[in-house]
Amino acid sequence: MIDVIIIGAGPIGLACAIEAKKKGLKYMVFDKGVLVNSLYNYPLNMTFFSTSDKLEIGDVPFISHNSKPTRAEALEYYRRVTTHWKLKLNLYESVENIKKEKDQFKVKTNNVTYKSDNIVFATGFL
Repeated sequence: MIDVIIIGAGPIGLACAIEAKKKGLKYMVFDKGVLVNSLYNYPLNMTFFSTSDKLEIGDVPFISHNSKPTRAEALEYYRRVTTHWKLKLNLYESVENIKKEKDQFKVKTNNVTYKSDNIVFATGFL
């Protein structure tokens, strides 16, 4: 049994996983692709509009060469955050179906079916 399943391993999904870990909850993070998959698919030379301090999560400093980080710096930063917090990630495991049964959710992925008390959707914009 899992306390919370987090769907999406982007910055918000990672921030949710960090908070779950801080609270001692049993959690799992699922993403259909790589870590911060949406950022990975951004243009190679992209620069963020936000400054690096606005993108920080989990009390891990985001240091960049300029005031506004690049895509490559962001990818490295979120990998560092994941390593620092030792987050449990199920990458390349897509959620195919969610069914509520009584007070629990059954979450079917392309690999296994899990049971959870709570679900967080951190899938970004559609």
